[in-house]
Parts: sequence; C-alpha cells; structure tokens
Amino acid sequence: MDITPQMIRQLVPFAEFLEIDFPELSPHLVVAQLADRPEYGTIGGGVHGGAVMALADVAAAVMAVMASGDPAAAPATMQSSTNFLRPARGVLRAEAEVTRTGRTTVVDVRVTDSSGEACAVVRQIVSVKAAAQPASI
Repeated sequence: MDITPQMIRQLVPFAEFLEIDFPELSPHLVVAQLADRPEYGTIGGGVHGGAVMALADVAAAVMAVMASGDPAAAPATMQSSTNFLRPARGVLRAEAEVTRTGRTTVVDVRVTDSSGEACAVVRQIVSVKAAAQPASI
C-alpha cells in the first residue's frame, strides 16, 4: 500500500493546516513531525498540549489506516488517553505503532521533542471503517 505524505495532507486538511510532516510511513510504524513554530507556543515557551495531542491524534489515525491495508479506509478516534511527562519544546516527533487490531485498533504513540526525550505518551482506540464499495447494478 502506497500512502504518501502528500496524500495524507490532501485527505486530512488539519494535518496540512498544522504542517505535519511524515518522514516514515509503513504498516508497522508511522512517524509524524510538527515543526517548531511560535503559533504552537504556550506560557513559558513550551509547545501547547493541544498541539501535542493533535500531532498524536493524526499519527494514530494514519497508523490505523496503514495497518488496515486499505488506503481509502476511514479512521475515527473512539478514545484517547494522553499522559504528559514534561513540557515539550522545539520540534515534536510522534512515533505511532499498532498494539492490537480487531473490531477496533489500539495505537500507542510516543511523542519526543528536540531534546529526544519523551514528553508525552498517548494510547488511542481507533475505529477503522473499510472504504465504501461502489453499488453494483
């Protein structure tokens, strides 16, 4: 399955809006990066927690689709749990991996910042609906 960063940004306008980059896309690992921009900042110069969660959510959804094997599948986050470990600073990198597949997909995301240290861990439960099949006549 060939899903490119350009395809993701076309299908997910929010990822385009945030300017998320995808240096690695595979059925086993999705890496998403969020640039260091002043618009993502909060008090004290860190990255706002909402930006951290948005990056993790996009990475988890893309990972769930990649793992499904259906590039036209539609992911929907059913549950998300974020644990912030410390303030995030600089460029953020989210590494998403599937923990379990079945009726729902469980994706774990580790978010690191420019220091390389983890600043958040996220677990998402994602429902992945297969692409609609064209009606037969």
